Amino acid sequence: NHILEQLRCHLCGKVFTADLPREVARDGNRYQRYGYSARTMMAINKCYMGNPYYRQESLQSLLGRRVTASTIFDQCAHLVNDVMPVWEALQQVAANAGHFHIDDTGNRILSETAIEKPQRNGKGTRQRTGVYSSCLIATLDGEDQPRLVVLFQTNIGHAGEWIDTILALRNGALPAPLVMSDALTSNRPREAPTRTSLCNAHSRRKFVDVKSHFPDEVSEVLERYAVIWANERAAEQAQMTPAQRLDHHREHSLPVMKGLQAWCEAALAQGSVEQNSGLGKAIRYYLSHYEGLTAFCHTEGAKLDNNLAEQLLKLIARCRKNALFYKTQAGAQVGDVITSLLATCEQNGVNGYDYLLAIQQHRRTVAKS
Repeated sequence: NHILEQLRCHLCGKVFTADLPREVARDGNRYQRYGYSARTMMAINKCYMGNPYYRQESLQSLLGRRVTASTIFDQCAHLVNDVMPVWEALQQVAANAGHFHIDDTGNRILSETAIEKPQRNGKGTRQRTGVYSSCLIATLDGEDQPRLVVLFQTNIGHAGEWIDTILALRNGALPAPLVMSDALTSNRPREAPTRTSLCNAHSRRKFVDVKSHFPDEVSEVLERYAVIWANERAAEQAQMTPAQRLDHHREHSLPVMKGLQAWCEAALAQGSVEQNSGLGKAIRYYLSHYEGLTAFCHTEGAKLDNNLAEQLLKLIARCRKNALFYKTQAGAQVGDVITSLLATCEQNGVNGYDYLLAIQQHRRTVAKS
């Protein structure tokens, strides 16, 4: 709270109170104890830097300005109330994107109990308890370069279920979007029509994991995959258009993928690789998902891998490592909303601190528009 000088008229008894400086008044209401800038820094420290509330409390005590962990959470919740209209609008904007990255990672909410939800791998429902943090990255066409919307959600459910919810908001006149994910059925949309693109980094990793047992065979696979990523780098450096990139991969990468397919089929057919061995499972994964893995050679705009989603999920993993869990679903939503906006700012070259500060200063206008 700001202590303002007050003077009383000895004739009429009227009290005159000094005005707040303009720069201070922009940082919050007169009787608001923690300004917008303080709330923003608390949120960035927790949701972007991964410093738990209790650790921030210890730091404040060290600095001689003790703020309890519960107070820090309350201030982050106030921030979420102001930015919630933006988060809801981002979901609507993301729904009309042409390309999506989706992935998830395990998490924990202490208050969550088993709930009845549809099965992802079959019909009917069952009791489910698994809590996951899902990441969704929507690529929007921009005048100069694509813009990215990054959204997170933590609950009992997978990324495939969340993107079904997002795509329910989609303009029905738009063509089916491309969805990049791993090959898990739980991470595939089921309700809305989509075009599938699968992550080659996942496929490559399955071979890398068994390299110590099959060094010669895996080296052959990795050399072929190295050509694919070299072609992708060449396309990026040349700043090719999506159509030019597709032609480039169709000419240079598709023959490599076909050659790897033939090598895998021959290895199993000749019996040189046991189907149930580690290498055999990696080969069967590649052959079973060949169509999705080669989508970047057939479909304009399809990505080569899902590395961007995995990199952004490290924001969630960092908080999970330091804070271990959320206590309630409400606490999880506070983290999801703030992390979504900060990650979106980062991916689009926007100063996240200034952005959150501006939303709070103009929160009524934001809510209306």
